[in-house]
Amino acid sequence: MTHDLKTLSGRLPTAWPLAALLLGYPLWWALGVAPLIWAALSIPMLVQLSRRRPVRFPPMFWVWGLFLALNLVSGLMLNVNASGTIDVSGGIGHYLAYGIRTLNYFAVTIVMVYVGNLTEKELPRLRLIRWLSVLFVVTVVGGLAGTFAPNFQYSSPLERILPASIAKNDFVQQFIHVSTAQIQVELGYPRPSAPFEYANAWGNNYSMLLVWFILGALFYASLRRRLFAIPVLVVSFVPVVYSQNRGMWVGLIISVVYIAVRLALRQRYVLFAGMVAGTALVSAIVVLSPLEQVVAARINTPHSNEVRGSLSAASISVARESPIIGFGSTRSTIGSDKSATIGQSPACPRCGNRVIGSTGQIWLLLVAQGFVGAGLYLLFFAQAVVRYWRDHSPIGMAGTLVLILAIFYSAFYTALVSPLAVTFLALALLWRNADVRAAERARLRLLQTSVPLPVASR
Repeated sequence: MTHDLKTLSGRLPTAWPLAALLLGYPLWWALGVAPLIWAALSIPMLVQLSRRRPVRFPPMFWVWGLFLALNLVSGLMLNVNASGTIDVSGGIGHYLAYGIRTLNYFAVTIVMVYVGNLTEKELPRLRLIRWLSVLFVVTVVGGLAGTFAPNFQYSSPLERILPASIAKNDFVQQFIHVSTAQIQVELGYPRPSAPFEYANAWGNNYSMLLVWFILGALFYASLRRRLFAIPVLVVSFVPVVYSQNRGMWVGLIISVVYIAVRLALRQRYVLFAGMVAGTALVSAIVVLSPLEQVVAARINTPHSNEVRGSLSAASISVARESPIIGFGSTRSTIGSDKSATIGQSPACPRCGNRVIGSTGQIWLLLVAQGFVGAGLYLLFFAQAVVRYWRDHSPIGMAGTLVLILAIFYSAFYTALVSPLAVTFLALALLWRNADVRAAERARLRLLQTSVPLPVASR
C-alpha cells in the first residue's frame, strides 16, 4: 500500500492530526481539553497506522512495550494499601489518576510511532520542527500572560459539563481548570503555567521546545524569520525568570554546556563564539535588570527542598513493598513531613497528606510501577541517547539534547502529558533522521559502485 495515504475525508493532508494538535494547542487549552487532546487525536493517527504495511517501530521499542504492559498490570494494585499511607479503599481519585495516566502513556506512544512512520513527502522533518517552533512561541505568550495577568482564570467548557464529583477532584482540576499561572504563596510571585497543565510543565516544555525553536527559527530560517525569532527569544526570559523554576534554570545551563561541547568537538568555532556571546548577553540583561531580584529571592528561599527530600524517601520506601509492579498510582502520606499528626484541615489545606510520587517522574514510577517500571523508563531513553549520540547533524544534536533533558527532569517533574509527548516527538525526529541519513549513505555507495571505470588507453 502506498505511503502517500489520505485521511478518511480524502481532502486533508496525511499529517493533519499532528498539525491540529500542535498548531491548535492554544484552542485546546482554552477549551480545557489540552491534556486530553493527545489521546483524542491519537485515534485518527492510529487509524492511519492501521492502513500501513508494515508499521515500523523505533529501535529497542520492546523496552517501552514492557513498560506499557507493566503499567497495565500495576492497575491490579490500586486498592492495595502501602505502609504509612492513607487508606485508598474509598473514593475514585486514584482510579481517575491511573486511568488518565495509562491513557496518555498509550496516546503519546501512538503519536511517536505515527510520526516515525510518516515519509518526508507526508511530513518533512523541517516542517515538524517549525510546528514545534510555533508551539514554543505559544509557550512564550502563555508565559508572559502568566507573568503579567496571573489571576486570569475561568471554568473551562469541559469543566462545566463534567459531573461535579469528577470536575472538583483535585487531580482533575489541575488539568481542566483554565488559568495562566500558579501563585507562589511563599514569595508572592506568579509562576506561569499557560498553556500547559501546571507551572513545572511550563518550564519543562519551554526548555525542550527552545531547542527546536533555535533550530527551526534561527538555524534553518530566512533572515526575516531570524529577525522575528531573536526578540521572541530575548522576551521569553522574562517568564523564565519569574517562573522561579530552578530545575529549568539548571536544564538551560545543561543545554548551553552540551551545545558548547558538541560544537567544540566538531570544530564549529564561529557558532561556538556566537553561542557564548548570546549567553553572555542574556545573562547581563538578567543581572542588570529587576529580574535579578526574583532570581536571588528564589535561590535564597529553598522552601521545597525539605518536602521534596521527604517525599522522595517515601517513594523509595513504598517501592520496596512492591518492587516489581508498584501500586498502580500515587499514595498520600499520613500527616506531613514534620509529624504524622499534622494533616490537612479546612484551616490549613496544605499542611499535610502530601502526594508520594508527585515530585518527579522517577518518584511517580517508583510508587506506581516499582523499581522495574522506573528502570524500563530510564533504559528506553538512555539507550536512545547512546544510539543517536553519533548523529552529528543539527537534528541529531538537538534531539539528543531533548532526551538528555527529559532524563534530567525526571528527577524533578512528572512527564505526563505534554512534556513526554514533546520528548517522544524528539525521539521520532531522531529515528527518522537516522533512517534518512542511512538511505542517503546507501544511495551514495550505490552511485560510487555504478560509475563505470575509465578504459585504460592502449
